[in-house]
Amino acid sequence: MAIFRTQPFLPTAFHDDATLDLDGQSALAATTAAAGVDGVAVLGTGSGEPGALRLEEVADVVAATRRGAAGLPVAVGLASTGPGALPMARAAASAGADLLVAAVPAGADRGEALTAVAELGVPLWLHHVPAVTGARLDAPALLALAEDLGAGAVVVEAAPPGDLVAGIAGEGRPATLGGLAGLFLPEEVEAGALGTTAGSAVPERLGALASRYRAEDPAAAWDAYLELLPWLRLEVGSPGLRVRKEAWRQRGVLGSARVREGTPLGTATKIAVTRRLRQVGVEVRAPYPGA
Repeated sequence: MAIFRTQPFLPTAFHDDATLDLDGQSALAATTAAAGVDGVAVLGTGSGEPGALRLEEVADVVAATRRGAAGLPVAVGLASTGPGALPMARAAASAGADLLVAAVPAGADRGEALTAVAELGVPLWLHHVPAVTGARLDAPALLALAEDLGAGAVVVEAAPPGDLVAGIAGEGRPATLGGLAGLFLPEEVEAGALGTTAGSAVPERLGALASRYRAEDPAAAWDAYLELLPWLRLEVGSPGLRVRKEAWRQRGVLGSARVREGTPLGTATKIAVTRRLRQVGVEVRAPYPGA
């Protein structure tokens, strides 16, 4: 089944002093938009550090992303569906969000919390990311929740994703999209996923891979995936955001790889970033010394 959408989550750009780098945010969006994607997304649960942002910063990030996105749709993640979710959703909508991607929370009251967001009238996707939220729903529960809320898609980030994707995908149902930095993209597509929100510092390579699925050429897509695998291995997992930001810095798109949450990368990983980027054929403008 052909992929119809590649809408990667971008990191939030900061200066070395941890203030927002809005020019860098626009540059991230512009570079990604030029890579042949269908849209861009920001403030992802595991990729955008939304919990470290003030409400006014949320609007600034969304607006800066829209400036760089070349008219492509901009999706905005809502990491929390607690008391702060509705103000965050309103701030995102007022700054030009085309789509809200709400993390599915743990707890029996999840439907009530998500309903308030859905009632804003901005198109809604659900984001199932149990490693972050602790919510572990099966496919029927996710499908029922999506249908109750009128959600257009469910983003599945649970490894391995195949059974969940297959249980949700189907004619007349909300679209199912993958994530997890693209590491399981072949399995997601084989199970019926219609796209991916995988964040990546090499979006042009991810877009080229997706185009092979659009062309209904899974053999060529598999070859492209294997070529990209050395990078995907490095970018996925708990240090993935820091790896991604360092890669964007080395590519010359960001001036700083600063994160507000988490410790900086060590020398060995920064060297590995340079080597793996080169290995998959990506230009490195600011390689780490010694790589």
